[in-house]
Amino acid sequence: MSGIVAVGCLLMYGLLAVYVERKLAAWIQDRQGPMETGPYGLAQTLADILKLLRKQETIPAAAVKGLFLFAPLLALASVVASLAWVPFLRPSSGGEYGLWLALTVVSLEAVALFLGGWASGSKYAFLGAYRLLVLVLAYELVLGLLLLLVVSHYGTLDIAAIQSMQRPLWGILQSPGMFLGGLLWVGVGLMVSHRAPFDLPETESELVAGALTEYSGFRFALFMLAEYIVMLLQAIWVSYIFLGGWLWVGVPVLILGQMVVRWAWPRWRPDQALLLAWKRGIPLAFVAWVLEMIYVKM
Repeated sequence: MSGIVAVGCLLMYGLLAVYVERKLAAWIQDRQGPMETGPYGLAQTLADILKLLRKQETIPAAAVKGLFLFAPLLALASVVASLAWVPFLRPSSGGEYGLWLALTVVSLEAVALFLGGWASGSKYAFLGAYRLLVLVLAYELVLGLLLLLVVSHYGTLDIAAIQSMQRPLWGILQSPGMFLGGLLWVGVGLMVSHRAPFDLPETESELVAGALTEYSGFRFALFMLAEYIVMLLQAIWVSYIFLGGWLWVGVPVLILGQMVVRWAWPRWRPDQALLLAWKRGIPLAFVAWVLEMIYVKM
């Protein structure tokens, strides 16, 4: 029963997040956004979901059918499964390696997106899938260094224990390395959720819809819901690791921040995004870890 309630809450979150992002994008672009369906357009996202569910789903003749159908299910299953390590949902879900396991499971969403693009039998989807592959390699290295920073500072990857160590002072303010690491994690979160300005798998202006070009209807909706849940998860991890577990403050602000960046910041070219990760992200994450090691030894 609790699992059904959690999935229902995620669906409601997805509907609300899409509506808020549309209104936010409209405000940035000086327009109104959804207004016709329901009061202030509140029912527009629900209407769009019903439209997606009614659409006929097609499978390209050149597609690898099994992987093409399985990929959206894997994407949603991976992000939902990672919620098992969120302390307020499952207080008994701790463990010394909880954060590492959660990030490992959620990374399967990127694997699912790659499989879906590769199995679609489309040149646009194929290019989007391989752009994602090189991006994943870059940001996973940054996340690996940030995990070293976290375990050096707290001595554990148990999310509940990390939260308890921040009662006198938020983690981001406890050392110079943690401050730099917190800023880096927020930036890497945009890459992990594959959103503009780092939406290399999609880039609709270049690749139509990239890795999702051949998807429609229900399976397309599953990929979109998984993307919004990844946004939520990144906000939760940052709140637990760096902001003392203040979810009700940190999570909404971080999600809104990701939405604002998407609509207010120009898209990076693929080569620019990769150079940013390799030449800036990885060295800065390494510097943050070294600073933390020096701080711990002092």
